[in-house]
Amino acid sequence: MVLPVVLVIMLALFDLGRAVYSTNTLAQASRSATRMAMVNQNETNVRNAAIAAAATLGLNSTNVDVCFKKSTSTLTTCGTTTDNCPQSSRVIGCFAIVRTHINYAPMTPVISLIWPTLSLQSTSVASIEYVCPEGTSTACP
Repeated sequence: MVLPVVLVIMLALFDLGRAVYSTNTLAQASRSATRMAMVNQNETNVRNAAIAAAATLGLNSTNVDVCFKKSTSTLTTCGTTTDNCPQSSRVIGCFAIVRTHINYAPMTPVISLIWPTLSLQSTSVASIEYVCPEGTSTACP
């Protein structure tokens, strides 16, 4: 009678470990992509840096949001179009914002009945240190 309870607890701990691993991997991916965006503002390169840093999660370009905001902006999300820092007027001090997100599905049947999916995300914000000239991304660091 105790064995099923112990098994469910062990599997739930396994799921918790997977969720923590996924969260940490998302955080590392967003930080890695933000480091790329600090010196190279090519959005494709930034997305690819995030995807490469979280290969075990199966990230793709739809799971990575990249945007740039003015240094006076208080926004830390990419969904809004206000306070954008477009390539034509980008200067040192603009913010590079990278958000990575996935839907995590627990493997344990009991846990997946309670929480079928959990939305995990991580956002990283950094100040641009070098403005990469548009059209010359091969010359950027």
